[in-house]
Amino acid sequence: MNREPKIIKRSIGLFVLFSLFLTGCSAQKAMTQKRIKTVEKGLMRAVYLKGLKPEKLKLSERMQSYKVPGVSIAAIDKNKLEWARAYGVKDIQNREPLTTGMLFQGGAFSQMMTAAAAVCLAERGKLDLDGDIRAKLRSWILPTLLPGYDGGGDRITPKAVLTHSAGLSDQVFAGYAQNEPLPALKQIINGVKPASNRPVWVPGWKSSATRNVYSEPGYVVLEQLLIDQAAKPFSAFMKETVLDPLALKKSTFELPLPDDLKLRAAAGHVREGQPVAGLWNNYPEAAAKGLWTTPSDFATFLVDLLQAASGNTEKLLSPETARYMLSRQVESYGFGFLVEGTGDDINFTLRGKTHGFACFMTLYPALAQGAVIMTNSDNGFMLIQEILCALAEAYEWPHGKPEEKPVLRLDPATYQQYVGRYEVNQNYFLDVAMEDYYLIIRPTGQPPMKFYAEGQTLFYCPDPYVRVQFIRKKLGAFDSLIIWQQDFELEAKK
Repeated sequence: MNREPKIIKRSIGLFVLFSLFLTGCSAQKAMTQKRIKTVEKGLMRAVYLKGLKPEKLKLSERMQSYKVPGVSIAAIDKNKLEWARAYGVKDIQNREPLTTGMLFQGGAFSQMMTAAAAVCLAERGKLDLDGDIRAKLRSWILPTLLPGYDGGGDRITPKAVLTHSAGLSDQVFAGYAQNEPLPALKQIINGVKPASNRPVWVPGWKSSATRNVYSEPGYVVLEQLLIDQAAKPFSAFMKETVLDPLALKKSTFELPLPDDLKLRAAAGHVREGQPVAGLWNNYPEAAAKGLWTTPSDFATFLVDLLQAASGNTEKLLSPETARYMLSRQVESYGFGFLVEGTGDDINFTLRGKTHGFACFMTLYPALAQGAVIMTNSDNGFMLIQEILCALAEAYEWPHGKPEEKPVLRLDPATYQQYVGRYEVNQNYFLDVAMEDYYLIIRPTGQPPMKFYAEGQTLFYCPDPYVRVQFIRKKLGAFDSLIIWQQDFELEAKK
Protein backbone atom coordinates (compact mmCIF):
# COMPACT_ATOMS: atom_id res chain seq x y z
CA MET A 1 0.00 0.00 0.00
CA ASN A 2 1.34 3.40 -1.01
CA ARG A 3 1.28 5.79 1.98
CA GLU A 4 3.09 8.62 0.24
CA PRO A 5 -0.08 10.63 -0.65
CA LYS A 6 -1.17 10.64 3.00
CA ILE A 7 2.25 11.88 4.10
CA ILE A 8 2.18 14.56 1.43
CA LYS A 9 -1.33 15.67 2.48
CA ARG A 10 -0.28 15.79 6.13
CA SER A 11 2.81 17.83 5.22
CA ILE A 12 0.70 20.22 3.16
CA GLY A 13 -1.71 20.59 6.08
CA LEU A 14 1.11 21.38 8.48
CA PHE A 15 2.58 23.85 5.99
CA VAL A 16 -0.77 25.62 5.65
CA LEU A 17 -1.16 25.85 9.44
CA PHE A 18 2.39 27.16 9.81
CA SER A 19 1.77 29.71 7.05
CA LEU A 20 -1.43 30.88 8.77
CA PHE A 21 0.48 31.17 12.04
CA LEU A 22 3.18 33.29 10.39
CA THR A 23 0.53 35.44 8.70
CA GLY A 24 -1.23 35.98 12.04
CA CYS A 25 2.06 36.92 13.73
CA SER A 26 2.90 39.31 10.92
CA ALA A 27 -0.53 40.96 11.10
CA GLN A 28 -0.27 41.36 14.89
CA LYS A 29 3.21 42.84 14.58
CA ALA A 30 1.97 45.32 11.97
CA MET A 31 -0.96 46.28 14.21
CA THR A 32 1.37 46.81 17.18
CA GLN A 33 3.70 49.02 15.14
CA LYS A 34 0.74 51.05 13.93
CA ARG A 35 -0.41 51.58 17.52
CA ILE A 36 3.07 52.65 18.61
CA LYS A 37 3.27 55.11 15.72
CA THR A 38 -0.12 56.55 16.73
CA VAL A 39 1.24 57.20 20.22
CA GLU A 40 4.47 58.71 18.95
CA LYS A 41 2.90 60.96 16.32
CA GLY A 42 -0.80 61.15 17.14
CA LEU A 43 -1.11 62.89 20.51
CA MET A 44 -4.13 65.17 20.84
CA ARG A 45 -4.87 68.06 23.18
CA ALA A 46 -7.32 67.20 25.93
CA VAL A 47 -9.82 69.74 24.55
CA TYR A 48 -10.37 71.35 21.17
CA LEU A 49 -12.58 74.17 19.94
CA LYS A 50 -15.96 73.23 18.52
CA GLY A 51 -15.95 73.18 14.74
CA LEU A 52 -12.26 72.28 14.48
CA LYS A 53 -10.69 68.84 14.10
CA PRO A 54 -8.25 67.71 16.82
CA GLU A 55 -4.68 68.34 15.68
CA LYS A 56 -2.24 65.39 15.71
CA LEU A 57 0.93 66.17 17.67
CA LYS A 58 4.33 64.52 18.09
CA LEU A 59 5.20 63.03 21.47
CA SER A 60 8.74 64.44 21.36
CA GLU A 61 7.45 67.97 20.75
CA ARG A 62 4.83 67.78 23.51
CA MET A 63 7.46 66.49 25.96
CA GLN A 64 9.55 69.55 25.16
CA SER A 65 6.55 71.86 25.40
CA TYR A 66 5.59 70.59 28.85
CA LYS A 67 9.19 70.27 30.10
CA VAL A 68 8.80 66.55 30.73
CA PRO A 69 12.29 64.98 30.43
CA GLY A 70 11.18 61.36 30.20
CA VAL A 71 8.11 59.16 29.71
CA SER A 72 7.85 55.38 29.77
CA ILE A 73 4.82 53.50 28.44
CA ALA A 74 3.65 49.88 28.59
CA ALA A 75 0.54 48.72 26.70
CA ILE A 76 -1.63 45.66 27.39
CA ASP A 77 -3.63 43.74 24.78
CA LYS A 78 -5.26 40.31 24.88
CA ASN A 79 -4.38 40.00 28.57
CA LYS A 80 -0.64 40.29 27.96
CA LEU A 81 2.03 42.96 27.65
CA GLU A 82 1.90 44.02 24.00
CA TRP A 83 4.67 46.64 23.85
CA ALA A 84 6.82 48.93 25.96
CA ARG A 85 8.77 52.05 24.96
CA ALA A 86 10.73 54.77 26.76
CA TYR A 87 11.34 58.29 25.48
CA GLY A 88 13.56 61.14 26.61
CA VAL A 89 16.12 61.13 29.38
CA LYS A 90 16.57 59.79 32.89
CA ASP A 91 17.46 63.24 34.20
CA ILE A 92 17.91 66.64 32.57
CA GLN A 93 21.48 67.16 33.82
CA ASN A 94 23.29 64.00 32.75
CA ARG A 95 20.85 63.33 29.87
CA GLU A 96 21.25 59.56 30.07
CA PRO A 97 18.69 58.04 27.67
CA LEU A 98 15.63 56.62 29.41
CA THR A 99 15.03 52.87 29.01
CA THR A 100 12.01 50.69 29.79
CA GLY A 101 14.01 49.12 32.64
CA MET A 102 14.37 52.39 34.58
CA LEU A 103 12.32 52.93 37.74
CA PHE A 104 9.84 55.68 38.63
CA GLN A 105 8.08 56.52 41.87
CA GLY A 106 4.58 55.09 41.56
CA GLY A 107 2.75 57.17 44.17
CA ALA A 108 -0.77 55.71 44.60
CA PHE A 109 0.21 52.70 42.47
CA SER A 110 1.45 51.48 45.87
CA GLN A 111 -2.15 51.29 47.07
CA MET A 112 -3.36 48.87 44.43
CA MET A 113 -0.44 46.51 45.09
CA THR A 114 -1.06 46.79 48.84
CA ALA A 115 -4.73 46.02 48.23
CA ALA A 116 -3.75 42.90 46.25
CA ALA A 117 -1.53 41.76 49.13
CA ALA A 118 -4.33 42.31 51.65
CA VAL A 119 -6.85 40.43 49.50
CA CYS A 120 -4.27 37.64 49.11
CA LEU A 121 -3.97 37.37 52.91
CA ALA A 122 -7.76 37.32 53.20
CA GLU A 123 -7.94 34.44 50.71
CA ARG A 124 -5.45 32.51 52.84
CA GLY A 125 -7.59 33.10 55.92
CA LYS A 126 -5.02 35.38 57.57
CA LEU A 127 -6.98 38.64 57.34
CA ASP A 128 -10.68 39.44 57.71
CA LEU A 129 -11.45 42.28 55.30
CA ASP A 130 -14.69 42.99 57.16
CA GLY A 131 -13.23 42.63 60.64
CA ASP A 132 -12.25 45.35 63.10
CA ILE A 133 -8.68 46.57 62.53
CA ARG A 134 -8.29 47.13 66.26
CA ALA A 135 -8.58 43.40 66.89
CA LYS A 136 -5.37 42.74 64.96
CA LEU A 137 -3.33 45.91 65.56
CA ARG A 138 -0.64 45.18 68.15
CA SER A 139 1.97 47.94 67.94
CA TRP A 140 -0.47 50.87 67.90
CA ILE A 141 -3.78 51.32 69.68
CA LEU A 142 -6.53 52.88 67.57
CA PRO A 143 -8.49 55.43 69.62
CA THR A 144 -12.08 54.67 70.57
CA LEU A 145 -14.43 55.25 67.65
CA LEU A 146 -17.78 56.93 67.60
CA PRO A 147 -20.74 54.74 66.68
CA GLY A 148 -21.82 55.09 63.10
CA TYR A 149 -19.76 52.78 60.91
CA ASP A 150 -21.84 50.59 58.62
CA GLY A 151 -25.10 51.25 60.35
CA GLY A 152 -23.98 51.40 63.97
CA GLY A 153 -20.78 49.36 64.31
CA ASP A 154 -17.85 50.74 66.27
CA ARG A 155 -15.00 49.67 63.96
CA ILE A 156 -12.79 50.37 60.97
CA THR A 157 -12.37 47.51 58.52
CA PRO A 158 -9.49 46.77 56.12
CA LYS A 159 -12.00 46.85 53.27
CA ALA A 160 -13.10 50.37 54.24
CA VAL A 161 -9.47 51.52 54.24
CA LEU A 162 -8.73 49.87 50.89
CA THR A 163 -11.75 51.56 49.27
CA HIS A 164 -11.13 54.98 50.89
CA SER A 165 -14.36 54.81 52.86
CA ALA A 166 -12.95 54.54 56.41
CA GLY A 167 -13.24 58.27 57.06
CA LEU A 168 -9.63 58.78 58.14
CA SER A 169 -7.68 61.99 57.47
CA ASP A 170 -7.56 63.19 53.86
CA GLN A 171 -4.14 64.86 54.14
CA VAL A 172 -1.56 64.12 51.43
CA PHE A 173 1.98 63.08 52.39
CA ALA A 174 4.58 65.47 50.93
CA GLY A 175 7.64 63.26 51.32
CA TYR A 176 11.05 64.03 52.81
CA ALA A 177 14.12 65.52 51.15
CA GLN A 178 17.31 63.43 51.12
CA ASN A 179 18.82 65.46 53.97
CA GLU A 180 15.76 65.17 56.23
CA PRO A 181 15.39 62.49 58.93
CA LEU A 182 12.77 59.85 58.20
CA PRO A 183 10.06 59.16 60.80
CA ALA A 184 9.05 55.70 61.93
CA LEU A 185 5.61 54.48 60.92
CA LYS A 186 4.11 55.05 64.39
CA GLN A 187 5.45 58.63 64.38
CA ILE A 188 3.65 59.18 61.07
CA ILE A 189 0.43 57.70 62.47
CA ASN A 190 0.62 59.88 65.58
CA GLY A 191 1.86 62.97 63.73
CA VAL A 192 4.93 63.52 65.94
CA LYS A 193 8.38 64.72 64.85
CA PRO A 194 10.24 64.08 62.71
CA ALA A 195 6.97 63.33 60.87
CA SER A 196 5.75 66.43 59.02
CA ASN A 197 2.09 65.40 58.89
CA ARG A 198 -0.78 65.78 61.31
CA PRO A 199 -2.06 62.69 63.16
CA VAL A 200 -3.95 60.29 60.89
CA TRP A 201 -6.66 60.10 63.50
CA VAL A 202 -9.42 62.71 63.26
CA PRO A 203 -11.10 63.46 66.63
CA GLY A 204 -14.84 62.89 66.50
CA TRP A 205 -14.48 60.32 63.74
CA LYS A 206 -17.64 59.00 62.20
CA SER A 207 -17.29 56.94 59.07
CA SER A 208 -19.62 55.71 56.39
CA ALA A 209 -19.19 52.55 54.35
CA THR A 210 -21.12 54.09 51.47
CA ARG A 211 -19.05 57.15 50.58
CA ASN A 212 -15.43 57.88 49.69
CA VAL A 213 -12.89 60.32 51.10
CA TYR A 214 -9.46 59.71 49.56
CA SER A 215 -7.16 58.87 52.47
CA GLU A 216 -3.44 58.17 52.24
CA PRO A 217 -3.29 57.99 56.07
CA GLY A 218 -5.76 55.10 55.96
CA TYR A 219 -3.20 53.06 54.04
CA VAL A 220 -0.57 53.90 56.67
CA VAL A 221 -2.81 52.38 59.37
CA LEU A 222 -3.32 49.34 57.13
CA GLU A 223 0.44 49.12 56.61
CA GLN A 224 0.94 48.88 60.36
CA LEU A 225 -1.72 46.16 60.52
CA LEU A 226 -0.01 44.14 57.78
CA ILE A 227 3.37 44.52 59.52
CA ASP A 228 1.84 43.24 62.75
CA GLN A 229 0.22 40.32 60.94
CA ALA A 230 3.34 39.33 58.98
CA ALA A 231 5.83 40.07 61.78
CA LYS A 232 8.30 41.47 59.23
CA PRO A 233 9.08 44.82 57.55
CA PHE A 234 6.48 45.97 55.02
CA SER A 235 8.94 45.91 52.11
CA ALA A 236 9.82 42.28 52.88
CA PHE A 237 6.15 41.35 53.21
CA MET A 238 5.29 42.91 49.82
CA LYS A 239 8.30 41.26 48.19
CA GLU A 240 7.25 37.87 49.49
CA THR A 241 3.51 38.29 48.81
CA VAL A 242 3.37 40.17 45.47
CA LEU A 243 6.71 41.03 43.88
CA ASP A 244 8.48 37.65 43.99
CA PRO A 245 5.48 35.50 42.90
CA LEU A 246 5.15 37.73 39.80
CA ALA A 247 8.94 38.07 39.25
CA LEU A 248 8.75 41.87 39.45
CA LYS A 249 12.50 42.38 39.80
CA LYS A 250 12.41 46.10 38.98
CA SER A 251 9.91 46.97 41.70
CA THR A 252 10.50 47.60 45.39
CA PHE A 253 9.04 49.15 48.53
CA GLU A 254 12.47 49.37 50.18
CA LEU A 255 13.68 52.66 51.64
CA PRO A 256 16.33 53.71 50.85
CA LEU A 257 16.51 52.23 47.39
CA PRO A 258 18.92 49.29 47.04
CA ASP A 259 22.13 50.34 45.29
CA ASP A 260 21.50 48.27 42.16
CA LEU A 261 18.05 49.83 41.67
CA LYS A 262 19.22 53.32 42.59
CA LEU A 263 21.46 53.34 39.51
CA ARG A 264 18.38 52.67 37.36
CA ALA A 265 16.06 55.20 39.03
CA ALA A 266 14.84 58.22 37.07
CA ALA A 267 15.22 61.65 38.69
CA GLY A 268 12.13 63.70 39.46
CA HIS A 269 11.72 67.19 37.98
CA VAL A 270 9.73 70.23 39.11
CA ARG A 271 7.31 72.23 36.93
CA GLU A 272 10.01 74.66 35.79
CA GLY A 273 12.10 71.76 34.48
CA GLN A 274 14.89 71.51 37.07
CA PRO A 275 15.63 68.23 38.91
CA VAL A 276 14.21 67.73 42.37
CA ALA A 277 16.83 68.48 45.05
CA GLY A 278 18.54 65.16 45.79
CA LEU A 279 16.84 63.71 42.64
CA TRP A 280 13.73 62.57 44.53
CA ASN A 281 11.93 62.74 47.86
CA ASN A 282 11.61 59.74 50.18
CA TYR A 283 8.21 58.37 51.22
CA PRO A 284 8.29 56.21 54.35
CA GLU A 285 4.49 55.85 53.98
CA ALA A 286 5.17 52.79 51.82
CA ALA A 287 1.65 51.39 51.43
CA ALA A 288 0.31 54.81 50.47
CA LYS A 289 3.00 55.94 48.02
CA GLY A 290 6.37 54.22 48.57
CA LEU A 291 6.52 51.98 45.48
CA TRP A 292 9.29 52.25 42.89
CA THR A 293 8.45 50.39 39.67
CA THR A 294 8.51 50.40 35.88
CA PRO A 295 5.50 50.51 33.53
CA SER A 296 6.33 46.98 32.35
CA ASP A 297 6.46 45.62 35.91
CA PHE A 298 3.19 47.26 36.90
CA ALA A 299 1.58 46.12 33.65
CA THR A 300 2.73 42.57 34.48
CA PHE A 301 0.97 42.90 37.85
CA LEU A 302 -2.24 44.04 36.09
CA VAL A 303 -1.96 41.27 33.49
CA ASP A 304 -1.71 38.65 36.25
CA LEU A 305 -4.94 39.97 37.81
CA LEU A 306 -6.68 39.85 34.42
CA GLN A 307 -5.43 36.36 33.65
CA ALA A 308 -6.35 35.12 37.12
CA ALA A 309 -9.85 36.55 36.73
CA SER A 310 -10.09 34.63 33.44
CA GLY A 311 -8.97 31.42 35.13
CA ASN A 312 -5.60 31.25 33.37
CA THR A 313 -3.25 31.64 36.33
CA GLU A 314 -3.15 31.55 40.14
CA LYS A 315 0.26 33.05 40.84
CA LEU A 316 -1.22 35.64 43.17
CA LEU A 317 -4.98 35.13 43.50
CA SER A 318 -7.55 32.49 42.64
CA PRO A 319 -9.98 33.30 39.80
CA GLU A 320 -12.84 34.04 42.20
CA THR A 321 -10.72 36.31 44.39
CA ALA A 322 -9.21 38.08 41.36
CA ARG A 323 -12.70 38.86 40.08
CA TYR A 324 -13.56 40.21 43.53
CA MET A 325 -10.40 42.33 43.48
CA LEU A 326 -11.31 43.71 40.03
CA SER A 327 -14.76 45.00 40.96
CA ARG A 328 -16.50 48.19 42.06
CA GLN A 329 -16.84 48.38 45.86
CA VAL A 330 -17.91 51.75 47.26
CA GLU A 331 -19.23 54.50 44.99
CA SER A 332 -16.59 54.95 42.28
CA TYR A 333 -13.83 53.05 44.10
CA GLY A 334 -12.54 49.52 43.83
CA PHE A 335 -9.58 48.18 45.81
CA GLY A 336 -7.22 51.13 45.44
CA PHE A 337 -8.45 52.30 42.03
CA LEU A 338 -11.27 54.32 40.47
CA VAL A 339 -14.04 52.73 38.43
CA GLU A 340 -15.81 54.36 35.47
CA GLY A 341 -18.42 52.97 33.09
CA THR A 342 -20.27 49.65 33.11
CA GLY A 343 -20.37 46.39 31.20
CA ASP A 344 -17.84 46.04 28.39
CA ASP A 345 -16.95 49.74 28.79
CA ILE A 346 -15.95 49.44 32.45
CA ASN A 347 -12.63 51.20 33.02
CA PHE A 348 -10.27 51.14 36.00
CA THR A 349 -7.94 54.11 36.46
CA LEU A 350 -5.30 55.10 38.97
CA ARG A 351 -3.20 58.26 39.26
CA GLY A 352 0.13 58.25 41.05
CA LYS A 353 1.80 61.47 42.17
CA THR A 354 4.94 62.22 44.15
CA HIS A 355 7.23 65.24 44.10
CA GLY A 356 8.74 65.28 40.60
CA PHE A 357 6.85 62.24 39.25
CA ALA A 358 3.40 61.64 37.73
CA CYS A 359 1.97 58.36 36.45
CA PHE A 360 -1.31 56.89 35.29
CA MET A 361 -2.85 53.47 34.79
CA THR A 362 -5.93 52.62 32.71
CA LEU A 363 -7.39 49.13 32.44
CA TYR A 364 -10.35 47.72 30.47
CA PRO A 365 -10.96 44.23 31.91
CA ALA A 366 -13.71 43.29 29.43
CA LEU A 367 -11.50 44.35 26.50
CA ALA A 368 -8.36 42.71 27.98
CA GLN A 369 -6.50 45.96 27.30
CA GLY A 370 -4.87 48.79 29.21
CA ALA A 371 -1.77 50.95 29.59
CA VAL A 372 0.67 52.22 32.22
CA ILE A 373 2.31 55.62 31.69
CA MET A 374 5.03 57.01 33.97
CA THR A 375 6.81 60.38 33.77
CA ASN A 376 9.60 62.06 35.74
CA SER A 377 8.01 65.50 35.96
CA ASP A 378 5.45 67.44 37.98
CA ASN A 379 3.98 68.40 34.58
CA GLY A 380 3.48 64.77 33.68
CA PHE A 381 -0.31 64.66 33.90
CA MET A 382 -0.69 67.23 31.11
CA LEU A 383 1.37 65.04 28.79
CA ILE A 384 -0.30 61.84 30.03
CA GLN A 385 -3.74 63.20 29.16
CA GLU A 386 -2.64 63.74 25.55
CA ILE A 387 -1.00 60.30 25.39
CA LEU A 388 -4.29 58.79 26.58
CA CYS A 389 -6.09 60.51 23.71
CA ALA A 390 -3.69 58.82 21.28
CA LEU A 391 -4.06 55.44 23.00
CA ALA A 392 -7.85 55.76 22.95
CA GLU A 393 -7.73 56.26 19.18
CA ALA A 394 -5.19 53.47 18.60
CA TYR A 395 -7.19 50.92 20.63
CA GLU A 396 -10.68 52.38 20.02
CA TRP A 397 -11.34 52.83 23.73
CA PRO A 398 -14.63 54.42 24.85
CA HIS A 399 -12.90 56.80 27.29
CA GLY A 400 -9.96 59.18 27.03
CA LYS A 401 -10.93 60.91 23.81
CA PRO A 402 -10.41 64.69 23.47
CA GLU A 403 -13.32 66.84 24.56
CA GLU A 404 -14.97 69.27 22.17
CA LYS A 405 -15.56 72.62 23.89
CA PRO A 406 -17.95 75.35 22.69
CA VAL A 407 -16.74 78.90 22.17
CA LEU A 408 -19.15 81.30 23.85
CA ARG A 409 -19.21 84.96 22.98
CA LEU A 410 -20.08 87.05 26.02
CA ASP A 411 -21.05 90.69 26.20
CA PRO A 412 -17.86 92.83 25.96
CA ALA A 413 -18.70 94.38 29.33
CA THR A 414 -18.46 90.91 30.92
CA TYR A 415 -14.89 90.39 29.67
CA GLN A 416 -13.92 93.90 30.72
CA GLN A 417 -14.76 93.35 34.39
CA TYR A 418 -12.05 90.64 34.61
CA VAL A 419 -9.24 92.75 33.12
CA GLY A 420 -6.38 93.65 35.46
CA ARG A 421 -3.36 92.32 37.34
CA TYR A 422 -3.79 89.42 39.80
CA GLU A 423 -1.09 88.72 42.38
CA VAL A 424 -0.10 85.19 43.37
CA ASN A 425 2.88 86.48 45.38
CA GLN A 426 5.22 89.48 45.21
CA ASN A 427 7.19 87.86 42.39
CA TYR A 428 4.44 86.20 40.36
CA PHE A 429 1.51 87.91 38.66
CA LEU A 430 -1.23 87.05 36.18
CA ASP A 431 -2.00 89.93 33.81
CA VAL A 432 -5.48 89.60 32.28
CA ALA A 433 -6.40 91.47 29.11
CA MET A 434 -9.35 91.31 26.70
CA GLU A 435 -9.12 90.67 22.96
CA ASP A 436 -12.19 90.21 20.77
CA TYR A 437 -14.20 87.31 22.30
CA TYR A 438 -11.53 85.84 24.61
CA LEU A 439 -9.17 86.76 27.44
CA ILE A 440 -5.37 86.85 27.28
CA ILE A 441 -3.60 85.83 30.50
CA ARG A 442 0.14 86.50 30.79
CA PRO A 443 1.80 84.72 33.75
CA THR A 444 5.12 86.24 34.88
CA GLY A 445 7.96 84.84 32.78
CA GLN A 446 5.66 82.69 30.61
CA PRO A 447 4.05 83.07 27.16
CA PRO A 448 0.52 84.53 27.02
CA MET A 449 -2.43 82.12 26.82
CA LYS A 450 -5.89 82.50 25.22
CA PHE A 451 -8.88 81.71 27.44
CA TYR A 452 -12.33 81.11 25.95
CA ALA A 453 -15.59 81.40 27.87
CA GLU A 454 -17.53 78.31 28.89
CA GLY A 455 -19.70 80.28 31.31
CA GLN A 456 -20.10 83.77 32.70
CA THR A 457 -17.20 83.41 35.12
CA LEU A 458 -15.50 80.22 33.88
CA PHE A 459 -12.90 80.18 31.07
CA TYR A 460 -10.56 77.59 29.55
CA CYS A 461 -7.34 77.48 27.56
CA PRO A 462 -7.03 74.49 25.18
CA ASP A 463 -3.20 74.43 25.07
CA PRO A 464 -2.26 73.53 27.67
CA TYR A 465 -5.66 72.68 29.12
CA VAL A 466 -6.11 75.16 31.95
CA ARG A 467 -9.32 76.47 33.51
CA VAL A 468 -9.81 79.71 35.38
CA GLN A 469 -12.74 81.05 37.36
CA PHE A 470 -13.17 84.63 38.48
CA ILE A 471 -14.48 85.12 42.02
CA ARG A 472 -16.43 87.97 43.58
CA LYS A 473 -15.79 87.65 47.31
CA LYS A 474 -17.41 90.96 48.12
CA LEU A 475 -20.30 92.89 46.64
CA GLY A 476 -19.16 94.78 43.61
CA ALA A 477 -16.19 94.02 41.33
CA PHE A 478 -14.48 90.64 40.89
CA ASP A 479 -11.42 90.61 43.11
CA SER A 480 -9.75 87.21 42.69
CA LEU A 481 -9.40 84.17 40.45
CA ILE A 482 -8.67 80.48 40.81
CA ILE A 483 -6.73 78.66 38.11
CA TRP A 484 -6.69 74.87 37.71
CA GLN A 485 -4.20 72.82 35.73
CA GLN A 486 -4.55 69.08 36.23
CA ASP A 487 -3.66 68.50 39.91
CA PHE A 488 -2.44 72.08 40.38
CA GLU A 489 -4.58 74.85 41.86
CA LEU A 490 -3.56 78.48 42.23
CA GLU A 491 -5.39 81.47 43.71
CA ALA A 492 -4.56 85.10 42.87
CA LYS A 493 -5.97 88.38 44.17
CA LYS A 494 -6.59 91.42 42.00
